[in-house]
Amino acid sequence: MLKCTETCHESVVKGPSAGLPSVKTCMICHDSIATDRPLIMKITNDYYKKGIDLPWQRVYGFVPEVHVRFNHAPHIRASVDCATCHGPIASQTVAQRNVDHTMGFCVDCHKARKASNDCLTCHF
Repeated sequence: MLKCTETCHESVVKGPSAGLPSVKTCMICHDSIATDRPLIMKITNDYYKKGIDLPWQRVYGFVPEVHVRFNHAPHIRASVDCATCHGPIASQTVAQRNVDHTMGFCVDCHKARKASNDCLTCHF
């Protein structure tokens, strides 16, 4: 099985956003994998064949009021597994929020990994 960062969320190693794959990216694999599954059939018929991109619904993100700046790239470079912050997302058919990203969650992880807990690391 390919890693999320290698195929679907390719911009995760390059910058702040993991990126959401286009329907064309999905079909690189799903043109021949799991083609009999109802959700893949729906994506193929309702979106890909019609040239319409997927209407992704964001599962994670910070509202502007919290003044948090998150960058995936340094977390990937530090070998933080996606499941650390996203839970068992790889085993889900439809993404759902598995982890609440509270300040305590992030601070505890930074302490455990001896990463900076300076306010300006995450807040702007």
